[in-house]
Amino acid sequence: MKTRYLFPNRFKKLGWFILIPSLLLAFLLFNEVVAFPWLDLKVFTLYNPPMLGEPEQSFAFTENNVADEILACLLIVGTILVACSEVKEEDEYITKLRLESLLWALYVNTGLLLLAIIFVYGIGFYQFMVYHLFTLMLLFLVKFHLVLYRFSKVPAYEE
Repeated sequence: MKTRYLFPNRFKKLGWFILIPSLLLAFLLFNEVVAFPWLDLKVFTLYNPPMLGEPEQSFAFTENNVADEILACLLIVGTILVACSEVKEEDEYITKLRLESLLWALYVNTGLLLLAIIFVYGIGFYQFMVYHLFTLMLLFLVKFHLVLYRFSKVPAYEE
């Protein structure tokens, strides 16, 4: 079955190659296990609200460590390549599994967001929201590939 909006299957390997290391590095960076001081750069900012006595900066250059921005972009590119690449035998059933997995991930993601809004406060909520940026696609990847794995283990013809 020809799909209109999916990448060719060969992009899935590239996606995994980008996703796995960037996911590991992002987790380590966010939990302050690793740091990349060599990525402290002067960058252009559209909006930087005032914090801790610093002035507001809009449409200006500011000093920033761009490691988290780079890893976030790599995570987005990696997850979209893995999630939106065809499987080798893309058919109507795989399309159905893909849609059901996406809906399941959306429901779980929304439930997690509602729980966080009700029960998480302060800087913890900010930290949750940073993780939340990526949970929809990651939940989809886990669910879809788990269902796909189970489907591949079922014999083609059962009596």
